[in-house]
Amino acid sequence: AGDRVEIFNQVAETRRVRDIAELVASMTDVEVNFIPNPRQEAAENDLDVANRKFCNLGLDPITLDTGLFDEVTEIVKKYKSRCDPTKILPASFWNKKRAEE
Repeated sequence: AGDRVEIFNQVAETRRVRDIAELVASMTDVEVNFIPNPRQEAAENDLDVANRKFCNLGLDPITLDTGLFDEVTEIVKKYKSRCDPTKILPASFWNKKRAEE
């Protein structure tokens, strides 16, 4: 029958959008603007993903807590003049109920 297939999750970490927004707010003194989720999915959707197999092969993940956020923040500061905030908010919704929220 052959060898069993092994699954390797290529992730350093998983985070909810809300948690990332709160992290950004706490580190940059900005206010979070909570908007309805445009997707047709549960309000809470905890993803259970592990990267143990990759870590066992030598992966040393860089997470938001250990430097990636600082790097991204510096890039954002450098190019913030190119940002058009009118293009950021969702313009379409995946279902009628979400559009009405």
